[in-house]
Amino acid sequence: MEKETDTLITLPTYQKFWIHTRHYGHDIVIWSDTGKTTIQCIWPDKRRSNDGRVEEKKQSNSKNTTD
Repeated sequence: MEKETDTLITLPTYQKFWIHTRHYGHDIVIWSDTGKTTIQCIWPDKRRSNDGRVEEKKQSNSKNTTD
């Protein structure tokens, strides 16, 4: 697998930012004079439960145990 490189985003007309908690991770929303940019940070192996706690995703068992 090829190594990914870092990404630099420059917003010269930056005004404000917000971080929103989501069931899949977080959204980082950045507002600038040129528009709104949203970065979705998604956990590959976790999720947020209904009570807001972070927990591991349940692994589905694809094996059928009946004969």
